[in-house]
Amino acid sequence: MKKYIYSLVYTILIVFMTVLPGISAEKAEATKTDAEPMPHYISATYFHTTARCPTCHTIEELSARAVNLNFENELKTGKVVWRVINVDALENKHYNKDYQLYTKSLIISEMKGGKEVRWKNLEKVWHYVRDDEKFDAYVKDEITDWLKE
Repeated sequence: MKKYIYSLVYTILIVFMTVLPGISAEKAEATKTDAEPMPHYISATYFHTTARCPTCHTIEELSARAVNLNFENELKTGKVVWRVINVDALENKHYNKDYQLYTKSLIISEMKGGKEVRWKNLEKVWHYVRDDEKFDAYVKDEITDWLKE
């Protein structure tokens, strides 16, 4: 009987460990901007894989917070778009090559007339992940600079 209970608990844990990351990713991907993107806008996208460590989750959370708090009006008007994309999904694998991704990354890109005209990997998010204020300022400054141009 004990073996059965241990086996059942182990099976449930395995199921939760494989299903929960997908659920959180779906939830995060559903937090896109309310407005339709404008013909000219800045996209902030957090790219991740299915397997993520606590630091990777923290980078996503801090990125989302920085974009949502600092660009609330721009998100509403579609001037800024926030996305979360799992590059392990078959339809998203091309992003690894498109942006030369080698780890979880926050990419900002400028879109004009439905075409991407430039992009940048905000690689310093890994340096600032333990300092909320520097992380927020870094993301805010990068996006603000692009909005000014």
